[in-house]
Amino acid sequence: MKDTDAARPTWRFDHLNLSAGSHKVLEDFFGGVMGLQPGYRPPFPFPGAWLYAGDQAVIHAVDDTGLDAGSGALQLGHIAFRSDGPAAPVITQLRDGPWPFRVARVPADNTLQIFVSLPGGLVIELDMPDDGTVPAGR
Repeated sequence: MKDTDAARPTWRFDHLNLSAGSHKVLEDFFGGVMGLQPGYRPPFPFPGAWLYAGDQAVIHAVDDTGLDAGSGALQLGHIAFRSDGPAAPVITQLRDGPWPFRVARVPADNTLQIFVSLPGGLVIELDMPDDGTVPAGR
């Protein structure tokens, strides 16, 4: 094991961010077929719903009027992972790397979001506790 490996945070899957036009389409499928239930969603400035498996919100459905809900089109917004580790070392590593990223905060929550753009258009969201030491933006 390298010294840097010991300092790396432990990550776990958190959620998928999806859009199929209206979040109702996703609620109908994930609720009706898989039993996921709508639940608490922070006050984001855009419409959507969070669908839970027990206490875990696993689908973050976002309304996208640019998609025709009847077409079957689905857009993957991002895949999110969560860690309880500090964000500053991750930000430093990203700044030293080739990946474009931006930092945001969940409204009414203590979560820092780091959105990393990978080749091919895949976006990875890294969620970590917000200790106030990392500024929003790049």
